[in-house]
Amino acid sequence: MDTLISEIENRPIKCPECSQLMADLGLDFKAPKKTAFKKWEIVEGLYTIGKVFHSCGCSGPGYIPQNRLEYKDYLIDKLKLYQEYLVDCQNLSKESIPDKDERLVYWSQRIFQLKEEMLHQGFAVN
Repeated sequence: MDTLISEIENRPIKCPECSQLMADLGLDFKAPKKTAFKKWEIVEGLYTIGKVFHSCGCSGPGYIPQNRLEYKDYLIDKLKLYQEYLVDCQNLSKESIPDKDERLVYWSQRIFQLKEEMLHQGFAVN
């Protein structure tokens, strides 16, 4: 039974309109209207930087920017947070966190993804 459930949950789902594989944005994802192109750009950008809408159902998906200004502020806030995480990690010793190198790579990649998305959206990157 577990195998069947796993197969169903992990099967690729294709878009009924274009037949491309659909992204798993999570059960809490609420799709904008098809004609809301600017909101779809934000959703695409959020997915690009790793934001998905999975939760236990108690707290919901969290904050979701609704327009370009909110999205810009969201990206700037995330960039600052990830940069703080990177600095915190850099300041720890290898003895205190044996996987320090992996963490440094992880936060560096996340920062890079955010900056790429900011450039893609035409936002200034500091």
